[in-house]
Amino acid sequence: MAVIVSGMVASDRTFFADSPVVVAVQVTGWGRQSPFTIVRLEVRYGGRTVGRFQADTGGQTTMEFDISTAFKAIWSDYDYQAEVASADAQTEGPLRAARAYTIEASSEYLDTDGELVTESSGEIEAGRCVRGGYTEWERRKIGSAEEGDVAWLTNTNFRSGNASTKPTAQPERVGIDSITSWTGVTPQGTQTYFYGPSVAGVSDRTAPHPPLVLRDSVPYADFLFLNRRGAVESCSAPALEAMQIENDIRQYSLIGRPAFVPSPSLTAIGTDGRRSWAMSSGRLSREWCEWWKTEFLGGKRKRWWMKYQGSYVPVIVEPAKKQVTIYDRSKQQMSSVEFTVTLALEG
Repeated sequence: MAVIVSGMVASDRTFFADSPVVVAVQVTGWGRQSPFTIVRLEVRYGGRTVGRFQADTGGQTTMEFDISTAFKAIWSDYDYQAEVASADAQTEGPLRAARAYTIEASSEYLDTDGELVTESSGEIEAGRCVRGGYTEWERRKIGSAEEGDVAWLTNTNFRSGNASTKPTAQPERVGIDSITSWTGVTPQGTQTYFYGPSVAGVSDRTAPHPPLVLRDSVPYADFLFLNRRGAVESCSAPALEAMQIENDIRQYSLIGRPAFVPSPSLTAIGTDGRRSWAMSSGRLSREWCEWWKTEFLGGKRKRWWMKYQGSYVPVIVEPAKKQVTIYDRSKQQMSSVEFTVTLALEG
């Protein structure tokens, strides 16, 4: 018997870690039907096993496994703060190099003598992975796009970089002092470039450059966040509309020593105040409002940073409304997306 591995396996391909990566394991050369055949698949990175998959074939000769869950362990040590620090200095962010992994498939079955036999494919260089994922629409194209290799995204979004998810129909609107980002993904990895307010877009639409922007003469609130493709992306909202500071004062009884009895005196311990802002994206087109709602506010494990007192600090961003009407034909004005921002360092 032999174990053959196929599917999304190639040493020269790079896959998104949060999209399905399907590996097929085929057991061939049956002499007679075995009472059972178990197929196992291991994913390894850096000399250690990061994922184990197995299934009883139930008489089938080919089993398929989605190994993308193993990529979470591969990227569990990545620190995004380095890219945020680069943005504050308006420099080129560090290269988040694609990480190569290997797989090994094996099968166990009973031979004609009733002995347990193990067959292995040997260790195979299966490809590389980068943070991020495809949308459902993009996944439908995987079958005709090098089986999900992220390299086919190259030059698909000339204005904002192929790892950016920003709309390209209209320019981006930012504040007069805001930075803009350009993010690119290649088989070598993902890298983010940050540009200050003095840098304008270039005419060469195929070269890395800041997105085409309209800079307003008023200050904006600047944010950095992780988009669905795992890239650190910038966006700006109009000036902070309202700030609330919540102070909480609690009283505690003091314990007198050495008597260990409650003292009649009380102490008040106050917090530093929990700062939150009510904000909106400003009046935008339908495409940009959809991007703010689904990309900036969407996602279960989002991370955001806001520029506060000269530095980017972690914040919690929540939509102000559960339901947003992006486009209403009965109204002749553009829409906006409202949300609240809370400092994640206080409270």
